[in-house]
Amino acid sequence: MDFAPDFEKTITHTEFDNLLEATYKLEDISSMERVYRWMSGVEMIKERFWLGFGPGSFYPNYKFYSISRFQTYVSNNPDQSGIHNYFLMTWVEQGLIGFLLFIALCFVLLMTGENVYHRCNDPKDKYIIMASTLGFIIIFAMCLINDLIETDKVGPFFFFNAFILLFFSDKYSLHKRSSEMSTKL
Repeated sequence: MDFAPDFEKTITHTEFDNLLEATYKLEDISSMERVYRWMSGVEMIKERFWLGFGPGSFYPNYKFYSISRFQTYVSNNPDQSGIHNYFLMTWVEQGLIGFLLFIALCFVLLMTGENVYHRCNDPKDKYIIMASTLGFIIIFAMCLINDLIETDKVGPFFFFNAFILLFFSDKYSLHKRSSEMSTKL
């Protein structure tokens, strides 16, 4: 409760340096609204830990689980925006099972990027693989403060990067190498 916003101080800033100062002082409206929604999400997770509330269920349900002390003056949410954390949203909507599946997907994609990069012997392909893997790192970092994967802004990049890694994974697979080596012998 020490971090709950103060209606007298929580404001929107137009100057970037003022915004940075307000953010680390917990007085920025956008940051504090995220905390309000994250707190609602945590309460929702407590309610339906294993299976979640179902797809697209955060907006219609989160106000019942909100903590009024964290409410800001934009909490009426006329845009019907989400929780602003894709990992939390996945757990709220799909429960622990969905959350673990998404974390496993993230882990597999990053590990695939690393493995394919080290198996690759073409410098041009290495650049593409590294760019795709770094793209995932950026997307996952942004998912901590937003729920972007299902939007037309980030979703295509997520799946395009996955396609690139799968393509190069197939191109440089160990199975293909061993079969090529046996045909040469």
